[in-house]
Amino acid sequence: MNINYQKIYEQLGNLFYCIAAADNNVKPQEVAKLKEIIDSDWLPLEDSTDEFGVDAAHYIFITFDYQLAESATARESFKLFADYYKAHKSAFSKDLKRKISSTATTIANSFGGTNKSELTYLTQLQQLFK
Repeated sequence: MNINYQKIYEQLGNLFYCIAAADNNVKPQEVAKLKEIIDSDWLPLEDSTDEFGVDAAHYIFITFDYQLAESATARESFKLFADYYKAHKSAFSKDLKRKISSTATTIANSFGGTNKSELTYLTQLQQLFK
């Protein structure tokens, strides 16, 4: 199976934005934590690049930043991810889903622990992955 990592990473940007924006306020600590996780965990995961040679994992933050600039809602962003996931379930291995869940939880915990809104989306993510 040919996996389009760039598309997956774009959708992860939507999901991780949803987690950060769940309380209607994206904190600098959440943005910094996401950048750190992209560098440490997602960039080394695989070596796909776009037509310009940019590592596809950077699309996580590109999409996150776009959603932030557009003031997208957490609900809209989660729906984008969920719709993509449902249409492409076979591209998401158990390991990938674990990494996604771990990253989402880390973002939620990066500023004062997980709040109720973030927990709601983390729970929805776990339900989606079942």
